Amino acid sequence: MEINATILISAISFLVFIFIMNKILYQPVLDIMEKRKNYIDANKTEAQNHKQKAEGLIADKDSKIAEARRKSRDIVAAKSEALKEEKTKVLNDAKTSAASYFSEEKQSLVQQKEQTALNMKFDVADIANRLTTKLMGQGVAFEPLNEHEIEEVMKKNA
Repeated sequence: MEINATILISAISFLVFIFIMNKILYQPVLDIMEKRKNYIDANKTEAQNHKQKAEGLIADKDSKIAEARRKSRDIVAAKSEALKEEKTKVLNDAKTSAASYFSEEKQSLVQQKEQTALNMKFDVADIANRLTTKLMGQGVAFEPLNEHEIEEVMKKNA
């Protein structure tokens, strides 16, 4: 095999062609691919950062909602307890007032009963004296009823 200038020129022209293609076509394509890869990686990193921030915000929101629910339950429980205490106080006041009223009315009725019984004693004695006078006549002397006898009659007829 003989090495002549044609092979040598072909080899040199092939190397020049590869060098020119590398500078004109391959290197810009490789640069574009590298820029695109960097752009995709940056966007992916940014998306992951946004995702982490979103997850953090969601966790923060959930914790705030849980805290707000806890506080609202505490407020409702406190208000409910206050209302129960107020209700108990009002009921106790009403019971005390009613008991006092009934006690006063009972005392008043006892006094009226005693007053009525006392008035009836005198009326019974007077009626008994009148009946005896009418039945026996006016000139008949009799012994008036004493209080003990009147009380016995009233107890029997009560």
